[in-house]
Amino acid sequence: MGATKVNNKKKSGEAQEAPLKGTWISVSVVGAVIVLTYFLLYGLYMARV
Repeated sequence: MGATKVNNKKKSGEAQEAPLKGTWISVSVVGAVIVLTYFLLYGLYMARV
């Protein structure tokens, strides 16, 4: 039974890797949108000043 528990942990680790990759991509996309918005607004501000 101990070997079965070790195998289950490996499978759980593999299953968790895909959602973490998706989370990383989502966070990166949101961060990129925030940075692009910042530079766009900064550019508009500088154009008016």
